Amino acid sequence: MKNFFQRIEWKDKLLGVIVPLLVLIAWQSAVSLQLFSPLLLIPPLTLVDTLWYLASSGELTTNILASLNRVVFGFLIGASAGFLLGLFMGLSSFFDQFAGPLIKASKQVPQFALMPLIILWFGVDEFAKFVFIAIGAFYPMVFNTYQGVSSVSKRYRELAQVFDYKGFRYLTKVILPSALPLIITGVRHSLGLSWMFVVGAEIFGADTGLGYMMAAARNMFQIDVVMSGLVVIGSIGFGINFILQIIEKRLLVWRVSTDQGAKCKS
Repeated sequence: MKNFFQRIEWKDKLLGVIVPLLVLIAWQSAVSLQLFSPLLLIPPLTLVDTLWYLASSGELTTNILASLNRVVFGFLIGASAGFLLGLFMGLSSFFDQFAGPLIKASKQVPQFALMPLIILWFGVDEFAKFVFIAIGAFYPMVFNTYQGVSSVSKRYRELAQVFDYKGFRYLTKVILPSALPLIITGVRHSLGLSWMFVVGAEIFGADTGLGYMMAAARNMFQIDVVMSGLVVIGSIGFGINFILQIIEKRLLVWRVSTDQGAKCKS
């Protein structure tokens, strides 16, 4: 049985390599057969040359750091607010009934539709970009935290009463460890959306960042720079998600071990 699952895992990894290769082959074939204009679809090697030029000139590094800086600040603002609100909603049924309908209703509004309003209120300065990114990070965090906290097993809550866990101890020993999987999922989704939203924020108005680089290249019809930006954005987003998945697995292994130890003691 173990060998069977190992074979499945290797097949999945092999598919993960084959599919990108097929895309590259199809891409190069379309260019070679001149199915598209070179102004609309550049050869893969031209993309590699452009990436190398942008990296060696320092332009790519500067724009990546600018985008990451905005993501970090916007994510911290939005995810922190979402975590606290989701925690209060999960712990208090009154607060849930008070704030829940408003949060759920506002979630139905597309976040990008709020950008003109944000510009009217805050202009096109850095703070406006932080607000826009924070909105993207807020909703996944608030709903995942709320779901995690509100779905804590009744048995755990009863055990907390038996051991007289109250206040901060009840929160850190019972609620947060039980809700941890969904909270981590919220962090992963929030950070992923923050990385997506930073591009939109920079396209609306910025003088640095990957979104600005792509918007400026689009205006000058530099398709190689635009595609380079897409590759870099996708690669960094994939890397962020991969790192967070590793952290998630490690934390959940710790949680499973703790739960098993608690069961053995009881």
